[in-house]
Amino acid sequence: MKKIILSASKGIYIWLVRKASHRKLLLKNKLVLVISFPETSSIFIEKIYENMGNNFVICYTEKTKALAKQFKNKGCEIYNIDSFFTLLVKIVPVINNASLVICDNYFPFLAGIPLNKKRKIIQIWHANGAIKTFGLEAEYAKKESIQDKRRYKEVYKRFTHVMVSSLKMAKIFEKNYKNKYEILPFAYPLTDLYFDNDWLNKSKKKFEMNFFSNKKILLYVPTYRENNNKNPINFSRLSNELGEGWRILAKAHPHDYLLQDKLKKEESIISDFKGMSLNELYPFVDCLVTDYSSTIFEYSLANPSGKIVFFCYDIEEYRQSVGIEPDFEEWAPGNIVTTENELINAIKEPQPKNFDTFNKLWNEYVQGNSIKQLMEWIDKNEKQ
Repeated sequence: MKKIILSASKGIYIWLVRKASHRKLLLKNKLVLVISFPETSSIFIEKIYENMGNNFVICYTEKTKALAKQFKNKGCEIYNIDSFFTLLVKIVPVINNASLVICDNYFPFLAGIPLNKKRKIIQIWHANGAIKTFGLEAEYAKKESIQDKRRYKEVYKRFTHVMVSSLKMAKIFEKNYKNKYEILPFAYPLTDLYFDNDWLNKSKKKFEMNFFSNKKILLYVPTYRENNNKNPINFSRLSNELGEGWRILAKAHPHDYLLQDKLKKEESIISDFKGMSLNELYPFVDCLVTDYSSTIFEYSLANPSGKIVFFCYDIEEYRQSVGIEPDFEEWAPGNIVTTENELINAIKEPQPKNFDTFNKLWNEYVQGNSIKQLMEWIDKNEKQ
């Protein structure tokens, strides 16, 4: 009964969005950004502002509120998606009258926006590649009702373009979204950072100030698990086994409260990164330990001589509950281990290969000018 009520409420939500789309709201500009990931969106929004001034609208979630406010102070219009009143009265009419919309995520309300052949909606996503399945290919999505799946498909139909770093990622979008898209082979925006010498030098200074030593750096970044299973790593043992030659950094997902609490109690583990982002750390990490996280697709660019170990202690359970790309084991650029002993041995052993083959598969379009290409494309389409 609970699922039926929830599904019905979602249906009413989309109906109200569809009704609100009939309202006309003239824009002084035709570019709208819909954002929910500040890490992904901040870099390309700044470049858009440099090129276009404040002639664009930002629709933001609570997570990106601080970022949106920065640009409100510069004269941009901003609207909060999380306010249903604002969504219906402002955001829906704004998007319905826009000629170009850029999204960094899946946004359910798009299902109620009328299809328009003249409007382009670009999905840039919030990751450079995918190990986990998403969209209709995710295991949890396969269990949804027919009505819910239909709503998912309506959202996916609104996207017209995907901006990707590889043909492989473009095909994954089409497979997971069950739709065909025009490919923008400009690469994922954050990949530009690893070609920016000024940014790299600033990151190096931050790293040296906070973490510099003669030790090797290990970074552990596990993905989020809905069931919030207890992480099996004994960090004290890991630190002792690796010895004085290693410094261990670990980043828990913001919603993984169990791991956050566990790391706070580990004196030998650094979980406070002194304001440094993962992107800023990647170039200086000797070994990245993760599982199904998309961190690998950027780390392989930031540190091409680095090393990756996949600690997939729950791989079969995760395959059944969320889903993993079927060829993951074929292209994974490092050892896949399932026990703590295997993990320790894999970290200690020399890296047998580089990331050349992996980057040709997943980062084939990366040249360090992703945002420049996007801006040129926007400028060209504005003139048409």
